[in-house]
Amino acid sequence: MGGIGKTTLAKLVYNNPQIDAHFGKKIWICVSENFQEVELFKLILESLTGRKVDLSSKDAIVKEIKKEMKDNRYLLVLDDVWNEKPKLWDDFFESLAGIVTTNGSRCLVTTRLGQVATIVSRHSPYLLGKLSDDDCWSILKEKAISGGEVPEEFNLIRQQILKWCNGLPLAASVLGGLLRIKRKEEWLSIVENRLLNLKEGDNSVEQILKLSFDNLPSALIRKCFGYCSIFAKDSEIERDLLIELWMAEGFLEPVLCNQSLMEDVGDQYIRVLLHSSLLEEVKYNWKTCYKMHDLVHDLAESISKPECVKSENGGIDNYNQVRYLAINSSDGITRKILNDTSASVRTLFVTRSISGDMLPKFKNLHVLNLHGAGLKELPPSIGKLKHLRFLDLSNSGIKTLPESLCKLYTLQTLRIDCLRYQDGFPVQVGLPKQMSNLINLRHLHYFNRDVEFQMPMNIGLLTCLQTLELFNVGKKKGRQIEELRCLKNLKGKLVIRNLQLVNSKEGAERANLCGKPNLLNLEFLWSHKNAESDNVEGDVLEGLRPHPNLQELYICGFMGDRFPYWFMSLTKLVDLSLIDCSTSKELPAGLGQLPFLQKLEFSGLENVRYIGPSFYGIDDDFGKVGGQLEVLSRTFFRALNVLTLKNMGNLVEWMEPDINVFPMLEILTIEDCSKLTTAPSHFPSLKILEITKNDHVSVVKKILSKVSTTLSSLTIIGNTGMTGLTCLSDVAPGLIGKNLHNLKSLTLRKCPDLTRLEVCSTSLQNLELIHCENLRELPEDLCRFQALRNLEMIGCPRIHSIPNSNLGQQSLLKSLEHLKITDCNALASVDTEMLESCVALKWLCLYDCPNLVSFPILESLQQMPSLVGASFHNCPKLMTLPKGFGFLPSLRQVRIGPFSTDDDHPSMTKDNGFDWFGLISSSTLRSLEVYGLSSHKESLPHQLQYMTTLTHLYLHHFGMEALPDWLGNLVSLQSLHLLGCKKLRYLPSMAAMRCLTKLNYLHVDGCPLLKERCSPQSGPNSEWFKISQIPLLNIC
Repeated sequence: MGGIGKTTLAKLVYNNPQIDAHFGKKIWICVSENFQEVELFKLILESLTGRKVDLSSKDAIVKEIKKEMKDNRYLLVLDDVWNEKPKLWDDFFESLAGIVTTNGSRCLVTTRLGQVATIVSRHSPYLLGKLSDDDCWSILKEKAISGGEVPEEFNLIRQQILKWCNGLPLAASVLGGLLRIKRKEEWLSIVENRLLNLKEGDNSVEQILKLSFDNLPSALIRKCFGYCSIFAKDSEIERDLLIELWMAEGFLEPVLCNQSLMEDVGDQYIRVLLHSSLLEEVKYNWKTCYKMHDLVHDLAESISKPECVKSENGGIDNYNQVRYLAINSSDGITRKILNDTSASVRTLFVTRSISGDMLPKFKNLHVLNLHGAGLKELPPSIGKLKHLRFLDLSNSGIKTLPESLCKLYTLQTLRIDCLRYQDGFPVQVGLPKQMSNLINLRHLHYFNRDVEFQMPMNIGLLTCLQTLELFNVGKKKGRQIEELRCLKNLKGKLVIRNLQLVNSKEGAERANLCGKPNLLNLEFLWSHKNAESDNVEGDVLEGLRPHPNLQELYICGFMGDRFPYWFMSLTKLVDLSLIDCSTSKELPAGLGQLPFLQKLEFSGLENVRYIGPSFYGIDDDFGKVGGQLEVLSRTFFRALNVLTLKNMGNLVEWMEPDINVFPMLEILTIEDCSKLTTAPSHFPSLKILEITKNDHVSVVKKILSKVSTTLSSLTIIGNTGMTGLTCLSDVAPGLIGKNLHNLKSLTLRKCPDLTRLEVCSTSLQNLELIHCENLRELPEDLCRFQALRNLEMIGCPRIHSIPNSNLGQQSLLKSLEHLKITDCNALASVDTEMLESCVALKWLCLYDCPNLVSFPILESLQQMPSLVGASFHNCPKLMTLPKGFGFLPSLRQVRIGPFSTDDDHPSMTKDNGFDWFGLISSSTLRSLEVYGLSSHKESLPHQLQYMTTLTHLYLHHFGMEALPDWLGNLVSLQSLHLLGCKKLRYLPSMAAMRCLTKLNYLHVDGCPLLKERCSPQSGPNSEWFKISQIPLLNIC
């Protein structure tokens, strides 16, 4: 049944934080009714990469998906499945099963068809029931009156309207939306004259949707709604894109009396469709987008026929009636469709290449969308489309634009956003020289990352321009900053680069930024210091004064010695970043008075030594009695949520103000401010505190002195070493005991005086103790931390053991996923009971623990079903090693050795030392790293020859001169790494190397004798002929 909430429920699951923690990758695919298996895999790859896929072979696509997955556990959601062909689904799931070998991946399918559920799942489907009347009524009420007071008219129609909801949330939402766009006096009439005339039956939702459509306020809004059907189902349609398309088709007519812009009319139309539940808002990549429920999309398709056609939906009855056409293939049928509809089509969406001779035939075209079309170049014939108003070349592969494009005098929107990459770099598209001819251009969506990029001449003539993402200041007239003067309609975000080329306040003022009230986000970038005057950049910034409506400001590379006072006038500012302004001696004055400032970042302000009263906005009258009373009654930085001080090497003092400050601050980061010795203490809402590269414990004490229950994350990292911090209770008594129940993460690094760690919070999920040289013990009841997921101890040489538990199984570390112990010289053993309790463990790493003697020989490693990787590296005294590797269903990576050659210690070649049989029998192990002792390890462990499923093998510091021929048995090997084998001269024989048919990468490093033989010029003793066929060689 449609509209019952299947997709909504699946979205709730998909977006749950626990799902994010459990699955390394998530993919959401809306499945078309007649999909092909290749297309489905292509959608999966596009979801993973965010880029258009040009591959056509299923095997090639699946191979790329494997690379992207990196063997992560994944959740795949297939939404709205209709296909009931068992063979297709069998083939799909068989291919899907080989993509990763890690256990625990899941596929979630939503469908209206019971037969689909039977085919795709071995489990009983979860059948959604209808909502109760009370639940439907709450949805209706929220949609219709949005939390306001319930009018009497609303209660009068309750029973009649609930009957038509039929327990379906979509119906309740749409009916609520219908009431919202109507006056209360009309509600009863709608119910009696419209709703009660609907026919009862299975299609009640469709009838309600049609009723909502019929009651839209104007014919133009209905046209806008129908036009949305040109997008595929489940598409996320960017807000600005939708408005620009409507505008190009002439659907947006401003009301003459109020002189509204067409874009404002489009915004009003969107609000109506949102209120009517015919569109729903979603966030995608930080942009506002809209989606349509599949039933709503069906309605849009039905009312837009025969004008709006998508080629995959079947044949076209009357070519002359087609106005809006979407083509997603490039076969002969497509060419015939294009040819037969060319005279009538106004909108053309093409996702494949289109020949230059076809374009001129579309003489009446208003919209040409070539997004992702895979073109190499745009044909010059584009200039013949005299009526074209919208052109989208985003992600199309085009590198240059023909000059003929500048003949499109009616063009309103040009999109050239680049998402394609070549050789790891984004493809940069150049702009034609005569851009200033496009006098009707309103939106230029274009960004070039090259700071040397030259803007087209005289762009200031484009006086209709509203969207301009980038302006690179140039030296020549026609490219100088004064080109911005007449662009009074600019809105949204603008990045201005190369400001070092502006040499005076008057020159900067010519940009007239203060006269652009709709510019809400500005970035000012200087590339290097202006050599003419030490004060010129201060004057330039003074002249760049924005309009008070500005909400976000980013300044980078400014080299003036002071900031202008206009910062205090930016009363709507929300986000301010000052980066690498290294000559400025003070922070901008009065920031504490900005009422909406939420995020503040200072980085690289190396000349600032003192943060004092002016920062908060306390003036010279504060010392007077009247002035004190006024200031004390106010709150400063009242909305600030995030504050970052970074790379301020000369900052010594951050003044403690005697006023109300930072009531809402949740995140405070102080990084690489090594001279800072004092800071404020009033942070009543602090949740996350990071103090890094600072050795002054006084800063930590001050900030933490009043923090207690709100803190969820604490990071303290010294620079050379934070002395004086012996235990947390010394610096922050509030951190200890039952008061601190929210602390989830604790990181202590380079705290050499830390000797003990008290119990902080049983809610702790992350504990990292790094280079705390005098820390002697962990909390005795560490195993109380049942929420702990990550435990790292690195460079803590006095910790001799991990405490065991005397509290019973309910108190053990059942949530622990990552355990890493490195460079802990005194550690002698790991507790068996503790380790056996770690049923969720994914990664186990023991590294550089020279005195570790005992590791539990577990009864069965099956108690760790999630273990993906294990490392026992450089622990030479280890007497016992775990058994049962072959029973680990998720094991992918193992790193072992070197072990001592002493007879009293285990050897890699002795069965009683290491569980080679377990590794050989593992069906999931793919990567193995083995460390030898180059001084006296003259051969590889012979057991390696039986590990035929390995795909990656690393051999470190072995002393043999030649690799054995049995290495050719490893027929699955894809990469071989030979590292630090100084005596190695010879690879296996040519016959053995030829057996390694999948080997595509050979890495040789620190093997000087072998390196000499691995080049085409090696001479008669060359090994080159053995490796020349390998695609990728890295020999150094």
